[in-house]
Amino acid sequence: MTNAIRRVSVITLAVIVVIAMSASAFAGSMTKKEAVKKALNDAHTTKAGVYGLEAELDDGKYEIEFTKKKNNAEYDYEIKKTGRILEKSVDYVYKHNYSKHKIGKKAAKKKVAKFSGIKYSIINSGTCWFEYDDGEGHYEVKFKKGHYKYDYEVLAPTGKIIEYSKNYVK
Repeated sequence: MTNAIRRVSVITLAVIVVIAMSASAFAGSMTKKEAVKKALNDAHTTKAGVYGLEAELDDGKYEIEFTKKKNNAEYDYEIKKTGRILEKSVDYVYKHNYSKHKIGKKAAKKKVAKFSGIKYSIINSGTCWFEYDDGEGHYEVKFKKGHYKYDYEVLAPTGKIIEYSKNYVK
């Protein structure tokens, strides 16, 4: 092979590498509009089905907040520009129940399993404790599955899920 052909081959290879690197750098960058659409899809709603929608880019992550019209649940998302949902939090509106009755830890974990679709054995490997806050009892159920940590609040007298969050961890 002559030197001229080698030089052309090396230059061609270098150009291909630069183009490939540039394409991959832009391929994983989502727009604010796409991030909002991802959050709305995850919450099973549309722009018309929410109010108070706020979205901003902060430190390379989109922070998206809105309230669902259907049930007044407040949603908070943190989404990387690659599209990965790092955090999701949902606060449900409910009537306070000041009953002293408790469903028990096992029942609270079973409610979380049914609500989340995650196996009871995974949830049972986490922690669960009872708290009494502002005259109202609830269970804190925390567990890890894959690269996510989950945190649920379960109303003690009824077993209703009143809040949950899902956070990405490495």
